[in-house]
Amino acid sequence: MKPSTLSFLVLCFLPTLGFAADTLTVEECRARALANSPLQQKKLYAESIRALQSRNLQSNSLPRIQVGAQASWQSDVFGLPFNFPGSDIPEVPKDQYKLSVDITQRIWDGGADRFLRQQREIERDVASAQVDVDAFSLREIVTDLFFKALLLQESESILASSKKDLEARLKQAEAAVTEGAALRTSADQIKIQIWKSEQQILATQSDHLALLEILAKWLGREKVDFALLIPKSEIGNRPAFGEPSAAEKPGITRPEHTLFSLQQRSLQIGKEALGVRAQPRLEAFAQSGLGSPNPFNFFETGFEPFFLVGLRAAWKPIDWGDKRREAQVFDLQMKNLDVQRQFFDQRLEANTLKDQQDEAKWRAQLTQDDAIIALQTDIVQRADAQLKNGVMTMTDYLAQINLLTQAQLTRKTHQLQAAHALEMWKSKTGY
Repeated sequence: MKPSTLSFLVLCFLPTLGFAADTLTVEECRARALANSPLQQKKLYAESIRALQSRNLQSNSLPRIQVGAQASWQSDVFGLPFNFPGSDIPEVPKDQYKLSVDITQRIWDGGADRFLRQQREIERDVASAQVDVDAFSLREIVTDLFFKALLLQESESILASSKKDLEARLKQAEAAVTEGAALRTSADQIKIQIWKSEQQILATQSDHLALLEILAKWLGREKVDFALLIPKSEIGNRPAFGEPSAAEKPGITRPEHTLFSLQQRSLQIGKEALGVRAQPRLEAFAQSGLGSPNPFNFFETGFEPFFLVGLRAAWKPIDWGDKRREAQVFDLQMKNLDVQRQFFDQRLEANTLKDQQDEAKWRAQLTQDDAIIALQTDIVQRADAQLKNGVMTMTDYLAQINLLTQAQLTRKTHQLQAAHALEMWKSKTGY
């Protein structure tokens, strides 16, 4: 065997060795993939965003200070069309300058901040729920990879066992050829069959390793240093979905339902906030600074101080139906969200029903698979006796060996397909 081939085989067999390797169940793979997923960081970011936005909302109650400066030249200025005898009326300059500080203090905002605070909290919860939705879909991805890799792992084991039996048969055939009791053709036919088995094993190992490497990425592992374990519930005679136990009938809980509820609440808050528009706004203001000329007394042409305080109110009593129409938009958006939720529930029910039917279908075939394997094993034993007595050719005998191997592979495939369907059902229902 070439060194490169030997290295490849060692690398492929490493995950299945008992030493220095973890043996992971599908539940452990799902848990580790979720723990390794960077999606969880999005929850921290959403909380940080909400905290910063809350600080901004709190600062709305603080005074607003704005410093302004202005320099201008105008083509005409205010002036009296006559002069007072004995008085010198200063002329207003055409170049004017002003430096001011404006302060505003909100007194009443109609409750806008209260709705904004609720909206920011809902946005954080929606972002967190979306992370849970994305993470939940990861469960299905990992489950699918797990069972595809597990099927190749078990197929490899069956093929290796069949190859071992052929090698034992080859030793007997070689001995018979040496003694002159059999033709060289018989031994050569077994060699060919062994080589074909090796080809199948190498192809299976390659596909198996590729899937394990992908799974390792999801688990956050640098290399494939683990093996996969068949779910314990699938080794025994577990009842099919047609007769589940009470523990296997949980209510379906999906993070999508939480997300839909939060989105509905967000729309409801937006609709309730429309009433804020009809509320008056009230604030106090003050302005102080230096101006040339004084903006409140044009006859003071030097840089003079000025000061202004007051209250300011704003109210929009008529909106020409804008509030009513926007409320209708929110109502339609909530109805649209209800339709999305109904479609999601319908699709989820259909998918989980298919998983149940697939699990029952594959499990129902296991009894027949066992009967086929038992019968084919008996046929191979009889064929072995016929081969030794010269009644059957080596070609026919190897054909029966192939049929037994295929029956064993089919049985293992059906078993893992049933387990796969069950675990996919668990992944989709949150079991």
